[in-house]
Amino acid sequence: MGRMSRREHHGLTDIRKAALKRLMDARAVLRAGRNHTRAACYLGGYAIECRLKAIAMEVFGCQTLEQLIEKRKFTDQDIYHHGLDALARELPLYSSLQRSDVWRDFAGPVNSWRVSWRYDPWNLPPEAAQTFLEAVGRVCAWIDSNRC
Repeated sequence: MGRMSRREHHGLTDIRKAALKRLMDARAVLRAGRNHTRAACYLGGYAIECRLKAIAMEVFGCQTLEQLIEKRKFTDQDIYHHGLDALARELPLYSSLQRSDVWRDFAGPVNSWRVSWRYDPWNLPPEAAQTFLEAVGRVCAWIDSNRC
């Protein structure tokens, strides 16, 4: 089996589907028990990242991440970076997000997400993971309702 290219699933449709799938995966992993809380939160953060990238592609009229890079004069680092706040700042919905009832969820627990969690062997207390995923769910719902 060959190495998967980062550009293999870079289209808008795949990224939209991945956003939904990662949130469902996160919830399923959390239900699997206390030995999987970090993985659940890691997947929850990816759900937000995928949603924000899909919205950026929609807003800027792009069908692939490469088109987004080219159109917005981004670097690979800009697009494949995992900072949720930096990504959200590029979108018209950011100022509305700051004024919304989910801003605390986004600015607090959700924005604490780090891609480095994939290397973290330690689990969170189940209550903390549940709180994190509830915040992710509220932010995802808000983003879906306020896309532009």
